[in-house]
Amino acid sequence: MATETPLKTRLREAWSEAWDKGNVDALDGVLAEGFVRTTQGSDRSLTAAELKEDILTTRRAFPDLVTTIDDIIQDGNQVAIFWNSVGTHQAELLDIPATKRRVVTYGSNLCTITDNKLTHERVTWDPRHLLNALGISTVRHD
Repeated sequence: MATETPLKTRLREAWSEAWDKGNVDALDGVLAEGFVRTTQGSDRSLTAAELKEDILTTRRAFPDLVTTIDDIIQDGNQVAIFWNSVGTHQAELLDIPATKRRVVTYGSNLCTITDNKLTHERVTWDPRHLLNALGISTVRHD
């Protein structure tokens, strides 16, 4: 694991508060004004407020969600966050009724930092992995 820094510690603490406990306002200390989150493969981008709502929606579906930061690597004004999440699907998510299945998913986020806050976050993860873990087969349409 890379050397821990004050920024990395703040990111780990805010991440845990938001994703594991639902205290999404903990992100305020690490997200810059004008923060934007994009996800690879999606045209959708999120503001900080929309990210918070997405986290709360995810936590309603997976109330026992635990998201662990496996590593944070910092290089200049960029931070790469590698994570995994584990939870039990207890309520509807994305129009999928609760399956009661315990799932694990993985991803990484490349973040840009200005004045020790995240200004942009680019998320890479495969939602098909989550759907497969929930028992939903995905079909490719060309």
